[in-house]
Amino acid sequence: MECKLFVARLMSPIGQITIESCMRGVHKVDLQEPKNFSPDSRYEVELVDGSAEELVNKCEPLGKCVDWIKDYFKDASSVRGLSKPPLHITKYKEGSFTAAVLHNLATKVDVGETVSYGQLATMTGNARASRAVGGAMRANQTPLLVPCHRVVNSDGSVGNFMSGKGNVLKEWLLQHEVKER
Repeated sequence: MECKLFVARLMSPIGQITIESCMRGVHKVDLQEPKNFSPDSRYEVELVDGSAEELVNKCEPLGKCVDWIKDYFKDASSVRGLSKPPLHITKYKEGSFTAAVLHNLATKVDVGETVSYGQLATMTGNARASRAVGGAMRANQTPLLVPCHRVVNSDGSVGNFMSGKGNVLKEWLLQHEVKER
């Protein structure tokens, strides 16, 4: 059975974020490639389309995701321990390496922490699969919720985010989380 998707667009300090969700959970969180990104952006998060508020109230997972993202940008530490909205991602085969990597990242790497590709591979049970972890990060459909921005190179450098086009966003997100600790 195909899901009926509800969509909300938010304006955030890192630009527009589009969320797609069905009644079972969030399918996608889409971050836009930064164009005129300013690291001094304000912290308030607002729905772009006022009528989206009705959808947010109608679709509980979408509403939870909007609230979680608002809380995250207001004070990143406030989402530590807060339950995330349910995810409904059918793209990854249950039990696959990608699904395991994303699950470990979402549940074991907290706000303000980072993990290297190699460390995440080890956490997933295959210490030699750091390149495969990179592939899992590229396949992540729900950034922020599954915090791929917290995965860095073994030397501590940020690596690539959004195929390298979002590195400035990754650096901002990491600083936002540390600043809020």
